[in-house]
Amino acid sequence: MNTHTSPKAQRGAVTLLVALMIPVFLGIAALVIDVAYLQFVRNELQNDADAAALAGAKQLRSTTSATPQWSAAETAAFSAISLNSADGKKLSTGTVQSGYWNPTQVNAVLQMLPMTPTVNDVPAVQVTLRKGTGENDGEVPTFFARLIWNMLSTPVTVTAVAGMTSPGTIEPGGLFPLVASQCVYDTYWNSKATPPGPALDPATGKPFLLVLEAYDDKPKDPCKTFQWSSLLTDNNDVTTFRKLVEERNPVSLSIGQKIWIEPGSKSTLFDKVDDCSAANSKSCEYVTLPMVSTIAGHSDQPISSFACARIVDASKQDKTITIQLSTQCPQPPSGGIGPNFGAVSPPSLFR
Repeated sequence: MNTHTSPKAQRGAVTLLVALMIPVFLGIAALVIDVAYLQFVRNELQNDADAAALAGAKQLRSTTSATPQWSAAETAAFSAISLNSADGKKLSTGTVQSGYWNPTQVNAVLQMLPMTPTVNDVPAVQVTLRKGTGENDGEVPTFFARLIWNMLSTPVTVTAVAGMTSPGTIEPGGLFPLVASQCVYDTYWNSKATPPGPALDPATGKPFLLVLEAYDDKPKDPCKTFQWSSLLTDNNDVTTFRKLVEERNPVSLSIGQKIWIEPGSKSTLFDKVDDCSAANSKSCEYVTLPMVSTIAGHSDQPISSFACARIVDASKQDKTITIQLSTQCPQPPSGGIGPNFGAVSPPSLFR
């Protein structure tokens, strides 16, 4: 029996096979090209949403009020949308919402106002962008999918959430070497306020003026004293503290790390602090401080949180520093998440 297939028959089989495979090739092309382009546009749109959410989050905080500036944040976010483009076209619309976000919660959602935030809820702005029918020049067009499946375009939707948290880590240059006991904030900080803030003196309607004495190994009220901290090195000399007052922490410090608490009044430092306080040059008027559970004696103590304080003045004669608890500190170079005692990190993306 002759099993040989003629060349003509072979060519015919190959031609038929190629004809049958053309839809497969086109399908693969559709997947490779159309899906890649769709992902490219999605990434563009996500970057645009991220930028708009961050622009809004920057406006949440005011230098004159502890209350989140919801309206200003939403306006800034919406204005930022039109500054960006996707699929080669300027964006024109999007959905902007503000509320509270719990960055410690898995699968968190934006909690809309009005609501009462819990300890982990932080102000946030959410931006949703969509390329769809009647939105931002319509859906994303396809190239090959239209030939195979008659799919001319597909919609894309992205969401970004940005907000402001209290820091869990302070980067170099952000931390002042004065340390207060946790009880100062337990007594003079209103954690139940929305948002949390300094307790107000009924006589003035302003944060209490706290005259803190230097702890010098004599029994004193820990809620009315302070100590200097040499941070990670156990150095108890004026030169070290003078440099830390001027340059702040040389390395990053995080909640849980131990810092050295150094006793002694160090008289010459009071003049230096007074010079930069609110009473004079104001260069250290608002500072971020480490907080520990106790400042008694010479020891290394874990940082429990970071706090904001306003240094009103200092007195070498009385060995005191007068402060007010505050929410108006400049945003230190920082990251992570910590308890809210007035210090705020720069805006960051949550989603």
